[in-house]
Amino acid sequence: MVAAEMSTRHGERCPLDSTLKILYGKWKSIILCRLMQQKEMRYSEILQTLSGCTRRMLSLQLSQLETDHIIKKEIDTSFVPIKTSYHLTELGQSLVPIIKEMDIWGQMYLDTLCKIKNS
Repeated sequence: MVAAEMSTRHGERCPLDSTLKILYGKWKSIILCRLMQQKEMRYSEILQTLSGCTRRMLSLQLSQLETDHIIKKEIDTSFVPIKTSYHLTELGQSLVPIIKEMDIWGQMYLDTLCKIKNS
C-alpha cells in the first residue's frame, strides 16, 4: 500500500505519518543514502553494500520505495544479464535535504545521550 493511502491515524490525515511510513523499513534509509551518493545503482551493487540484507528483503524494500514514487526502476534488456538499476525520482530527490537534516539531528541526539551517560 502506498504511504499516502496509509497516512490517516487517529481519524485525521497526517503528512508526517506519510513521510515516516516512506522511510520506515530496516533497509530503506540505507538504500536512500546509497542512492543519494550515486546517481544510479544496479540491484547487485545495492545488495553488496547492505551486509545482512537478503535478496528478498531488498526486493521488498525497493518495491515499496518504487510504489511510493521515491525511486525508479530502470530495466535495460540490451545487457546480458538484463541490467536492472535504480535511481531517485524527483520526489526522492526532494527528500534528500530532509534526510540530511535528520542525520544531523540524529548525530546531535546520540552525542547528547553520550554526554548524559558520561556525566
